[in-house]
Amino acid sequence: MNIPGQYVPWDSTSVFMTRMADLGELYWDASEKVLAVRITPAHANVHGIAHGGFLATLVDCALGTVLVEETGTAVVTAQMALDYLSSVKMDDWVEVHGTIDKRGRRLIYATCYVRVGDRNVLKANAIFAVRD
Repeated sequence: MNIPGQYVPWDSTSVFMTRMADLGELYWDASEKVLAVRITPAHANVHGIAHGGFLATLVDCALGTVLVEETGTAVVTAQMALDYLSSVKMDDWVEVHGTIDKRGRRLIYATCYVRVGDRNVLKANAIFAVRD
């Protein structure tokens, strides 16, 4: 499996994400704050393409990780909207890029693009609640 050089296996502190990694190794690029995965049959739906729920989970976890790393604040997802733009096929290298749009005292707004190469395959907007 060809993994770009800047990526290392992601060591999540979440028990849930550790179980997700049982479907296939997840990778993290610390310098760019990007979560990535090579799509395998374990990630597929009945149509043989990446399952939308799997991609949504990657978005949620990538955004949460970026927010915690950039703000040092514990957050939980309050709302997330996804637009699936294109299908993700077997053996695609998927990169999940998240950014903070606005940080308030109680809420943080973020945007995420999921990319395969130069192609955006999913766009997400999310609101995270800051935990006390």
